[in-house]
Amino acid sequence: MGSVYIVRHGETLWNAEGRIQGHTDIELSERGREQAKMVERRLSGIRFDVAYSSDMRRTTQTAQTILGGGDTPLNSIPELREYNKGVFEGLTAEEYRQKYPELYEASLINDPDFAPPGGETIRQCQARMAGFVRSLRERHLNEDVLVVGHGGSLRSAIVALLGLPLEANWKFVMHNCALSLIRTYEDNAVMHLYNDTSHMRESD
Repeated sequence: MGSVYIVRHGETLWNAEGRIQGHTDIELSERGREQAKMVERRLSGIRFDVAYSSDMRRTTQTAQTILGGGDTPLNSIPELREYNKGVFEGLTAEEYRQKYPELYEASLINDPDFAPPGGETIRQCQARMAGFVRSLRERHLNEDVLVVGHGGSLRSAIVALLGLPLEANWKFVMHNCALSLIRTYEDNAVMHLYNDTSHMRESD
């Protein structure tokens, strides 16, 4: 049996402003750095065999904080990036509603093949994350693994790990620096914890 500890990155200024980030490389805010420290304290008793993050600053900063300067290898890879939001990146929902009204209406429909110009569909993101999950299971099935990523792409990773249908992408929500835990077996994966933020209650 292995354990995959899944953490969304800490808050950024764009998160606080409600701006779409996608592949835009935004660093953690002061609050985001504090959130990452809270996850580090919570997971301080876990000796991870390996860690993965996307190669965006907000995820690598979060992962490095959680690992606390120990000897766990951190692999920062583009495969774990958020799905590309194209022309929506940098805009709030109200801004892209006004600037791209037809695209905004199309984005409200749960269509796995919709993508804003220059962006990526959920189906494409799901395929990318399924590839990462296959590699993770092949390499680390019986190990303790830390995965730090982004809300949308991590939902796709969880859907792939649990063998759920593509449409399940719309059934999950994930908060900044929330913790999820999935146990992996040769023929199964079981969710033990999802979107838990109890370690951050002291900051509410």
